Amino acid sequence: MCRPVYGQWRAIRFESTKKNGEKPENNEVSTPNSHEVSSFKVKLTTSASAPAPMDGNSAVQHLMKKNNKPYIPRTSHERLSYEYPGLPNVDDFNVKTNKPKVVSRWSRYIPKILTAIVFAWGAYTVKVWFFPPEDGEDSKELLAPHQFHPFIITHKQQIDDDHYLVELMPKFKHWQYSYYAHYDQKSIWNGDRIWSVDVMHPQIMVVRAYTPLPLYFMKSEYTRSGEKEPLLRVVNNDGDDYDKGGVMCLYVKKYGDGEVSRYITSKEVGDELKLRGPNVEYKFPYHPIKKLHERPIFRDLPSKVEPETGLEKLYRRNKLPPFDNMNFYAAGTGIAPILQVLLSKNPYRGFVDLHYSAQKPGEIKPLERFLFFLEKLDRVKVHHHYDSDKKTVLSNKDFTKPVPSEYLSPLRIEQTESNLSEEDALKLRLLILKDEETTPKELTEDSTTERGPRYENALEQARETSKIPKKGASLSIVCGPDGYVSYVAGDKLAATNEQGPIGGKLGEKNWDNTNTFKL
Repeated sequence: MCRPVYGQWRAIRFESTKKNGEKPENNEVSTPNSHEVSSFKVKLTTSASAPAPMDGNSAVQHLMKKNNKPYIPRTSHERLSYEYPGLPNVDDFNVKTNKPKVVSRWSRYIPKILTAIVFAWGAYTVKVWFFPPEDGEDSKELLAPHQFHPFIITHKQQIDDDHYLVELMPKFKHWQYSYYAHYDQKSIWNGDRIWSVDVMHPQIMVVRAYTPLPLYFMKSEYTRSGEKEPLLRVVNNDGDDYDKGGVMCLYVKKYGDGEVSRYITSKEVGDELKLRGPNVEYKFPYHPIKKLHERPIFRDLPSKVEPETGLEKLYRRNKLPPFDNMNFYAAGTGIAPILQVLLSKNPYRGFVDLHYSAQKPGEIKPLERFLFFLEKLDRVKVHHHYDSDKKTVLSNKDFTKPVPSEYLSPLRIEQTESNLSEEDALKLRLLILKDEETTPKELTEDSTTERGPRYENALEQARETSKIPKKGASLSIVCGPDGYVSYVAGDKLAATNEQGPIGGKLGEKNWDNTNTFKL
């Protein structure tokens, strides 16, 4: 214990025992020496239970010292890298020979591409060997007369309660490879003939003939959304997509007892119909002008139709007779054949008197625009006959006597003349061969320098040609229901589907089988 004594500290120790357990005799007070106090140090050696001795340079005392060294920043730094030690069996030789594989973009994608090719080839092989193709899938023709090809309904327009316009598109496209390469020979639209297709009812295996029209519905985002109705247009062959990919329209009337007509009209857009054809119903008589001149195709606007410049000069130069005019009697959907002829490529070259009969106006409302334009082009004259208007019903005044044909080909003479001798028949066959071998160059070698009038378009030319009186018809074609055909030209032989004798109103006007045809 320490107590202050007159400005100094005095250390007093109390000892309870003496050495060897002896008690002290008296209490002694010791005064520490000033020198000893100033040199006081901690004993390095203490009791046996104390921790290990520590020297002056121990880690604890070193860490407890204050570092008075000033901070001097370095001007440059060295980057240190830490690498893993080398793997076993790796030396300089292995490092140089076993270089790491470089992974590029192609090395990653090529295995995937090869896998996809192998998978596609395997799927194609399975399809070819185990799944036979559908009818018409691998056909090189758009239509086949002995095989049904599937067509998809792409649009259906209802005109009234019973009449419809149905747009069809071929389901498969394999036929296009040969079709586009030989378009002139394989195009189905040709005004030199009237043809039809057979539509099959698959449930009862019944077919009916319908006449396709070279028409299609032009669609857009507005028509698909229902804001506007699609526009009906004519198929032209002056684009890259010849004949618009094989599209066609059927003009169909639904009958209460007609199985096929009810089957077609009950189908919706996206459904499938099976068609077979083309079945040529009638081919127009041959005329030499066909080798020299092709009539311009009809277009949606008459002002876009090319004029027939120099046609009269061709007739005079080659001393050819003019093309025969024609009367066409149609009832209901029977108007489709003449529309096919007039709207196709290479339309009929003569003038057509069209007598159209129907129950009431409006049955051909979408098609009236084309008939109006054809009249403006001076190619046809339309006479409407409606049962609802007794004043317009077809009567005797609508039938005229036939005019002798201006040109009879040798083949037509042989077909019409039955009382020919063997010598005359041989001469006609030689004329037929000579007529087929005659080229346009041989027909036009006697050319002249005269120039006729020039027109900007066919509409401007029609204004002049419409003023010229038309010659009478040398050919009559009738198409419609059986009762209508019988009234106009007599009955057909139903058992053999032959023409039969010409009777009815045309028979009364001295028409016969040489100038009349019943569809």
